[in-house]
Amino acid sequence: MSLRLGQINAVVISSPAAAQEVLRDKDLTFASRPNLLTAEIILYGSMDIAFAPYGAYWRTLRKLCMMELLGAHKVRQLASVRDGETRSLVRKVDAAGRGGQPVNLGSLLCSCSIGITGKATFGQLCGTELQEQYMPVIEVAVKEGAGFSARDLFPSLWFVDVATGLTRRRWRTRRQLDAIFDKMIGECEAQRAATKTIGDDEEEEHLLSALLRIKDEGKLEVPISMTSIKAILFDMLTGGTETTSSAAEWIMSELMRNPEALAKAQAEVRQALDGKSPQEHEGLMDKLRYTRMVIKEGLRLNPMLPLLLPRLCRETCNVGGFEVAKGTTVIVNAWAMARSPEHWPDAEEFRPERFDGGAVDFKGGLQLEYLPFGSGRRMCPGDTFGLAVLELIMARLIYYFDWSLPDGMRPDELDMDMIVGTTARRKNQLRLLASPCKELPVEI
Repeated sequence: MSLRLGQINAVVISSPAAAQEVLRDKDLTFASRPNLLTAEIILYGSMDIAFAPYGAYWRTLRKLCMMELLGAHKVRQLASVRDGETRSLVRKVDAAGRGGQPVNLGSLLCSCSIGITGKATFGQLCGTELQEQYMPVIEVAVKEGAGFSARDLFPSLWFVDVATGLTRRRWRTRRQLDAIFDKMIGECEAQRAATKTIGDDEEEEHLLSALLRIKDEGKLEVPISMTSIKAILFDMLTGGTETTSSAAEWIMSELMRNPEALAKAQAEVRQALDGKSPQEHEGLMDKLRYTRMVIKEGLRLNPMLPLLLPRLCRETCNVGGFEVAKGTTVIVNAWAMARSPEHWPDAEEFRPERFDGGAVDFKGGLQLEYLPFGSGRRMCPGDTFGLAVLELIMARLIYYFDWSLPDGMRPDELDMDMIVGTTARRKNQLRLLASPCKELPVEI
């Protein structure tokens, strides 16, 4: 669908066939991003991974983050972080649910995601005090950055954002981010100078330390600066926190509305994990076949990015027999494709069994009808990291606790209202009753 957004030419892709052309067949043509006010201010002049224009600089950033945080090897090294923070989640759920009080699961999931992403990014520098400092600022930045500004749609009317105070608010948020990142970079530099050993021990080197070391070595074809590092940190903290916690909250919501699926997933998890120590849990995730189908189905019905991040057409081409001019903004409607009756029988129903057989993966099926992480060059690089966290969170929640709705609520009465901004999250945080199905082990 072609439309005019203010003074901007735009195309919305809502079919897998057209998505195949944009995201795969002509991926290079659509590999860049439009210049948005949010990216210009909050993302340090589009110097992050998500919004950097396609080119050597973006390729350098993506390679760095895959090597130092998001690649499969690094994700395996972070198993102890996931283990520790999800154990903490179990303890917090247990404490909050004593006396039959509803547990604010949304809040606890957010705290767990913050802990995992923060420690992967900052290491032991990321304590509770730091989390309390940076999360409110990150939340404001995400809220401020949602949607289009007047300048994004009407470039000639850039002064409207100044008059309404939008530009001023975003610069204020940028200064708050700078203050937090400058503090963390300073502490990390001091720690590196004091120990002189962090850079020699890959097991202990967190993302910030690795980025500072690589910057100082100066061996990259395209050098990175302190500004680049701040932009990367922002991407990691936002991408690894809100998306994962929201995904887990939506999946738990779907399970509460579908008790049979919850019972089936619990039976599978308890059979696999019974008699095993908490340290062994993550190594048993491959046995949770049905639980993984539950996660896939939850992400189908509730994609974290209903509209994939916009792409920019770099040269005039044809998509689906229609001409797309150079400079056109292209938006892929992942939500519409994931709920299309043409590709999904009973599309509005929660049916994990539809993924039995594994024909559709997280990178999109043969016709790209399923895009929880996007596809092509600009797909989310954190899929492996995020899924490892999501699987362990879900497994431990349904292993250790029996869940029910508060106040005698029926499954079909649970609200599923959402707020769509940068991501799609629940309008009202999920509150449930949690009863330990057995005494929690001492190791928890």
